[in-house]
Amino acid sequence: MKNKKVKPEELDLKNKVPKVLKKSLKLRCIDVGDNEEIMTELYSLEWPQFSLESYNISFTASPKHADWIFVVGAVTKNMQKALKDAYEVVPDPKVIIACGDKAIKWDNRFEDCKSVKEVLWKVDLEIPWNPSSKDIFNYLVNFIK
Repeated sequence: MKNKKVKPEELDLKNKVPKVLKKSLKLRCIDVGDNEEIMTELYSLEWPQFSLESYNISFTASPKHADWIFVVGAVTKNMQKALKDAYEVVPDPKVIIACGDKAIKWDNRFEDCKSVKEVLWKVDLEIPWNPSSKDIFNYLVNFIK
């Protein structure tokens, strides 16, 4: 998938996100079985360099208040029910973002792990590899457009 690189200063998300969602965008990030590398990159999006809050995009602790679910890692056996429960609680329209190769396509080295698509049956946006915060930002912004 080719992805055009977008610089934060070139964007006008303050006007685009409310038009799409009629309010600010809330993301619920769920780490279902990964090391902390992608989570660190994801939460660095709140730093001044990217400042998602200034674009009305923020993270929430509750799936009830989330617009989209951001899933990181291969889904372990113990997290499958928790992920399904979080998915059920998120209001419609539900958007699922799978971040990292483990979340997108797990190679079944271990029987108790699955990809996000195997557990939830749909993924709206896939962010491949082990993305940096800049890559996550670009994929997210291009998806919103």
